[in-house]
Amino acid sequence: QVIRQGDVDKMVETFLDMGNDYYKAQMQCMLKSLGSSMSGDIELDHIDYEREYRGQFIGCQVMDGDIDVFLGVAGNSKELLRLASAYAQEELEEFDEDAYDALCELINIMNGAYATRLCNEDIDVTLHPPVFYRNTEVTADNGLYVVTFAMGDNLFKILMAADDKIRLSA
Repeated sequence: QVIRQGDVDKMVETFLDMGNDYYKAQMQCMLKSLGSSMSGDIELDHIDYEREYRGQFIGCQVMDGDIDVFLGVAGNSKELLRLASAYAQEELEEFDEDAYDALCELINIMNGAYATRLCNEDIDVTLHPPVFYRNTEVTADNGLYVVTFAMGDNLFKILMAADDKIRLSA
């Protein structure tokens, strides 16, 4: 019944064990944002819970305030260029300012939806601008979710941490 109704919130509650309500809400906002802002088919491939993640390219955004939140988009240059092209709905040939801007806007949409939801629940957070890092390791005190998505033969990852301390290092 949940699948027939297409209710993303109920699907996350029914099929994904996200550890706590912050992660559940973060996953719901991220999936809704991806579904409404992307052209083409995207499939959730798998979810890992890791203490650290090292990536070639990581675009990320943090929120702080009543809780600390981290959301990142990770992959190699080819994977992220394909993601940027799908979001921009035009073929981007190289990882330039246009691709960077498209990915930053996608990050803003996903994390902005979560920030709005938190504020509606009287949890005050400040959303900071997205930034990109190369060859970076993300470490979380308690762990972070690494959500792998497939777009055709292309894979990309969304990194999520809610109510946890995150460190980035080269």
